[in-house]
Amino acid sequence: MQKNYGVKFLAFGTSLPEMAVTNIDLEKLFETSDEWIYTRTGIKQRRIISKNETGLSLSLDAAKQALKKTNIKPEEIDLIIVATATPDNLYPTMSCMLQGELGAVNAVAFDLSAACSGFVFGIVTAAQFIYTGQYKNILVVGVDVHSRFIDWSERSVAVLFGDGAGAVLMSRALAKDDQILSFSINSEADKNKDLILENKNVNFLSFSNKGTSRNFVRMNGKAIYQFAVRVVPDLVNKLLDETKLKPNDLNYLILHQANQRIIDFIAKKLDFTSEQVISNISNVGNTSAASIPLAIMDAVSQKKIQTPCTLMLVGFGAGLTWGGIVLKLDKIV
Repeated sequence: MQKNYGVKFLAFGTSLPEMAVTNIDLEKLFETSDEWIYTRTGIKQRRIISKNETGLSLSLDAAKQALKKTNIKPEEIDLIIVATATPDNLYPTMSCMLQGELGAVNAVAFDLSAACSGFVFGIVTAAQFIYTGQYKNILVVGVDVHSRFIDWSERSVAVLFGDGAGAVLMSRALAKDDQILSFSINSEADKNKDLILENKNVNFLSFSNKGTSRNFVRMNGKAIYQFAVRVVPDLVNKLLDETKLKPNDLNYLILHQANQRIIDFIAKKLDFTSEQVISNISNVGNTSAASIPLAIMDAVSQKKIQTPCTLMLVGFGAGLTWGGIVLKLDKIV
């Protein structure tokens, strides 16, 4: 790949809704128990939007946190990419609304939909604009609000998802100082629709049914588990080969926080230690495109990540999509 410039990661920001919903709270909605949920998912609680909170408000909070840690002004942002599968509106896009709220008057803005792989896909996409010299400062946000699309009487899905947002500000550097060592993004048609959130609305000919249609997340948990444990180890090994790194050369592996059993299986299969594998799913659940930045900053705040470090980010999810990036960071703020 021709790189005229390199990519530098300036700062991260995260945002979670105020309201926490524990497993005990879910016991009141359907037949389950804290033990049943935790042993199968690793989740103790998740955050759910309430009051005036929206995907946009979470995105704005995360973006402002990232900007506050830098000398970059909103008007100096050239591009905003919002990775989300659950936007507040089908249009206008979340990115354009975020552009307006931030005052990023000179930024191009577009949304990217790759479900739980969205943050990784967003970073890879942003990097291409920086490598070519097209843009200098790019804001990438991963945000999802699945609570609006959950059937809260259906246990298998309701126990998994939480809401949240994470942002990163990327900037141009010298090609020799590129902090991205390698990346790979991949797609495969989910022909069986094992993980799907339909967008069905009544049309003119069925106007008599207006207001009766609801769209909920539907998932074949076994199939998605098998997909993840099939593709992720191969992806990790591919990236290690490309960077000529061994597993013990990688300081941290940060997987999409889908299910603790998936994380544990992959870590064991690849012979990573518990100190190398970052997880915060117990407190936030599966936050889809927000899960990787949330896991990073949670680990940094608890001093589970020390810098400088080499880390790999891996997302996987609906589509089907999966992707990974190897980064070498001097600091994480």
